[in-house]
Amino acid sequence: MHLLLSWLIGLLLFWLGPGFALAQYKASYTVLKEHIRVDVKDDGSNRYQMERVIRIDTPTGVEKEGEQRFGYVGSLETVEILEAYTERPDGTRIVVPADQIRTQDVADDDDGRIFSDRKQKIVIFPQVAIGSKLYVRLDNHHHTPYFPGHFFIGEFFSPAIPQLDYRFTLVHDPKLPIKVTAKSHQGEALLKKLQGFRISGGQVPAQPEDPPGSIRYEFSVVQPVAIASERAEVDSTDFAAWIGATSFADWGALGRAYQARSRPHSEADEAIRTLAQSLTAKAGGDLDKLRILHDWVAQHIRYLGVYVGAGGFVPRKATEIFATRYGDCKDHVALLEAMLRAVGIESSPALINLGDAYGLPELAVSNPINHVITYVPSLDLYVDSTAQFAAVGTLPSEDSNKPVIITATGELKRTPPQAPTRDGVRVLSRMVMLSDGRIKGESTMHFKGSYAIDSRQAWHKRQHKDPQNTVDWMLNRNKESGKGSFKYGDPLDLNADWVVTSFYALDEIANLPGKSAFTLPYGLTMATIFHTSAYRQITDRVTPFKCDLYNIDEQTELTLPEKIKVDQYPADVFYNVPGIHYSANYHREGQVIRATRRLLIDFKKSVCDQADAIAWEKARLAIRRDVRNQVFVR
Repeated sequence: MHLLLSWLIGLLLFWLGPGFALAQYKASYTVLKEHIRVDVKDDGSNRYQMERVIRIDTPTGVEKEGEQRFGYVGSLETVEILEAYTERPDGTRIVVPADQIRTQDVADDDDGRIFSDRKQKIVIFPQVAIGSKLYVRLDNHHHTPYFPGHFFIGEFFSPAIPQLDYRFTLVHDPKLPIKVTAKSHQGEALLKKLQGFRISGGQVPAQPEDPPGSIRYEFSVVQPVAIASERAEVDSTDFAAWIGATSFADWGALGRAYQARSRPHSEADEAIRTLAQSLTAKAGGDLDKLRILHDWVAQHIRYLGVYVGAGGFVPRKATEIFATRYGDCKDHVALLEAMLRAVGIESSPALINLGDAYGLPELAVSNPINHVITYVPSLDLYVDSTAQFAAVGTLPSEDSNKPVIITATGELKRTPPQAPTRDGVRVLSRMVMLSDGRIKGESTMHFKGSYAIDSRQAWHKRQHKDPQNTVDWMLNRNKESGKGSFKYGDPLDLNADWVVTSFYALDEIANLPGKSAFTLPYGLTMATIFHTSAYRQITDRVTPFKCDLYNIDEQTELTLPEKIKVDQYPADVFYNVPGIHYSANYHREGQVIRATRRLLIDFKKSVCDQADAIAWEKARLAIRRDVRNQVFVR
């Protein structure tokens, strides 16, 4: 067998030619040198100095690294590029001209929904090619800290970028207590791939150039090997090596510092109180009041942020948000807090990650916190009023099972995970096959929880577009063609169940009359088991990955033409292992075939590992075999 395999590989290489090589991952650039020094004063202000040399290793590196951007907040920081040049592969140095170091306002971000006083220095390197070395040295003076009297920094190291000489030096005034630590990459399999990785360092004696009495730390990192990012991997803050420093005692202290700055901005004026009380005048209780006020904020305050100064950490005043009818996540939370307090309900901002990070680093370095939602302690409920399509009692999957800091108390909690009792979709389809193999059918899709949130948002975007485009796209995903239409309610009516009904006429799925075979059609349905079974898992992965809940129930009834005889139809399937359940039941009564398929993937966690991926892939292949089984007729 081994000889045959070698012969086949040799024959393949012969056909492809001598220039053929199996593609392997290569980072777009290598960090040859990155030396950072941070000097922190007792009030939290600091000076960040960086000297970096990278080598461009691929065409992608030329494209993406030829212009380097260094962001900062204009009212809090200044950045100066002290030196920059390109060193060509032959050793020639070409200095970046002064007019190619530009300052640009970052006035438009997040799809045009954020405006700020953030700026960036752009260094445009000349004559960049593969093998070029790009050098830059900069000085960043952070003269006004985000939180008065506090400092924090987190340096995370992606496994996808080689680091040959990284050094981090922190010098701080002893009057500002700062915790400092360094952690390696997590996981034996990952470290085995990153052969030669090393992180070391700690506190060292102060040097003569340091201010008298200073405390000094030095760290170094070497990562000569890099690996490609793996599909669906969680945020690198969950597993990557990092160096962190913070003056906050813990995450609760950071939350309380946020509270100190946000709470004064959450006061209601007479206009806010009047509206909140009138909206809830007929409410049955606190839960009903929360629902009414949450829905009002979610639907009347459009998402848009204006970040000036520490605006990335401090909301605008509730009165201003109410008057302008726009705001970012912090602003939504501040206004909702003011409105709830006006009707006697206390709430708190809850700091969270809106992304793929499911843990918090040991030190409160701000990363990966990037979002704020509302927590109502009397109801023990979390709501996200920036999630316009999330009814009270549900959370988007991005908010689910995440650590949160309750800023009013400093408590560290966790949002509820997805659950089969709350999240899922049930699809009921009735179809009739015509004598020529065409299909006429109707499907009703009942969405709940996070499935309903995603579906409402999708249909809200589609509702004023050409419906045939949606029909074509959906049928193409199902490997079918034809015509159809949809019926659904108002996606913004969060008090009604979310149901989408489709009506369709499919082109021939079977060659009739005569002998033929076909898989059971899907028609105009979404979130199907068919699509899930096509999602191949990486079984040799080394990084943890995001594993959402899959909860799909499909019931299909297909009526065949009278003169058709059924020779064979799929057999029942039952697959059950820890975390994965799949069952398929097929029943025939005369010309009617009924199929019930149920898929539940619930590992009781949001972060999975290689063992979970292996189990998932094994199950996927069994499921895929079933959904591709055919009905044989003549």
